[in-house]
Amino acid sequence: MKTFASGSDDTAGPERLLVGVSNYVVGTGEQTLVAYGLGACVSVVLYDEAAGVGGVTHAMLPRQPASGGAPGKYVDAAVESLLREMVGTGAGFGDVEATIVGGATIFELQNLAAGAGARNVEAARDQLDSLEVPVVAEAVGGDVGRTVELDVATGRVTVSTADGETEAL
Repeated sequence: MKTFASGSDDTAGPERLLVGVSNYVVGTGEQTLVAYGLGACVSVVLYDEAAGVGGVTHAMLPRQPASGGAPGKYVDAAVESLLREMVGTGAGFGDVEATIVGGATIFELQNLAAGAGARNVEAARDQLDSLEVPVVAEAVGGDVGRTVELDVATGRVTVSTADGETEAL
C-alpha cells in the first residue's frame, strides 16, 4: 500500500498515481489515482469530500483466507485496509462514500473464470455494508474491461471501457 500527500505547487497538472494489481493507494491534493485493466478484478474507490482524501483498490480475489496474505489482493481486506489508511490520513470514518468498478466476465473461455467478477463485486458490497460505507455509484459486470480514475481534488470518478466508452460516475 502506498500513501501519498501532495503539497506541490507544480502547474503541470495533477500527479497520476498507478494502482497496481493487488494493491491500494491513498491520495490527497492534486492527484489522480488510476487502476488500469479491470477485468474480473474490482476497484473500490473511497472518497471523503470534506477531508479531500481518496483511495482506490485493485483487488483480484473476493475474500482473504484465514491464513492471511497480502491485503491488497483480496477485496474484503483491501477495502478495510484502505479505509483505515484513509482515516489515518485525515478522512472521517463516517464521511467516506464508495464507488465499485469492475467485476466483468471477459475471458473467451468464460467457464475458466465462472463468476469470479460477480464474486468480487459481491465481496465489495458485503464489506462496504459491514463497514457502513454507502455505495453511491457502480460500473460493474458485463463483458468489457475497464479503467477507473479518481481525481482526488474534485472527487470525480471516471470509468473508461475497453470498447472506447467513457463515463463520469
